[in-house]
Amino acid sequence: MLLALALIAGPVVGTAQAQSAAEVAFWNRVRDSTSADELKAYLEAYPNGAFAEMARARLKQLAPISLRPQMPSASGDALTDATVIREVQERLYNLNYEIGILNGQMTQETRNAIRQWQTNVNHEPTGELTEEELSQLRNARLPSTWGALAYAARGASAVVWNRPSRQEAVSAALADCHARAATNCKVVTAAETGCGALGFYMGTVHRTTHWGAYAIVRPTLGQAMDLALNECRRQAKTPEACGIRLTFCADGSHKQ
Repeated sequence: MLLALALIAGPVVGTAQAQSAAEVAFWNRVRDSTSADELKAYLEAYPNGAFAEMARARLKQLAPISLRPQMPSASGDALTDATVIREVQERLYNLNYEIGILNGQMTQETRNAIRQWQTNVNHEPTGELTEEELSQLRNARLPSTWGALAYAARGASAVVWNRPSRQEAVSAALADCHARAATNCKVVTAAETGCGALGFYMGTVHRTTHWGAYAIVRPTLGQAMDLALNECRRQAKTPEACGIRLTFCADGSHKQ
């Protein structure tokens, strides 16, 4: 499961700008991003926007696939080809592990996701995959129901649920968050019956306004709410101001 944190202190911001200014602000935030999801979120929000062609070109730059074979690993690692690494990245992403770029390159982020998966299936967390582990990963059932929570430390936030893929849930939540005048939205995702909660506070200390937003995803809504509130109180400048701002469950059960 995922945990994401944001903590910002600063002056109170104004209201949202006009739509054209919102698009420019959105693009300024994502144009140098290394997250394909953020660029796709821009294209979802502005498919015919002023920067759409540049966004598509940037996406192509983020996904180079080298077909050159690599030398076999002496340790027995099955990840010796860029196409296989790309496949593993896609499987891990669609199993809700932290994979930001699907590019067929063995990054530290990919190693960390492999270790987390190995831990969750009771294997030694080596960060490498044996042929048997690769086969197990390929045969893992992928979730078909997704929800996402996008948020910024200053309070803008959005949730979606009952989406058929993680990518669709992420893109929709980010687009909604950015449309609320946020320029630096983070996102967490839940699958199947998983749930999430956003702890939030805004308080003043010595005439300085502080904000914080803390998103937690857990198997149950109660667990997510408790942990989000506890994390807010642990890190907030004014813990007494903490509360739960948003909740969601991937299957929409939070609405029942």
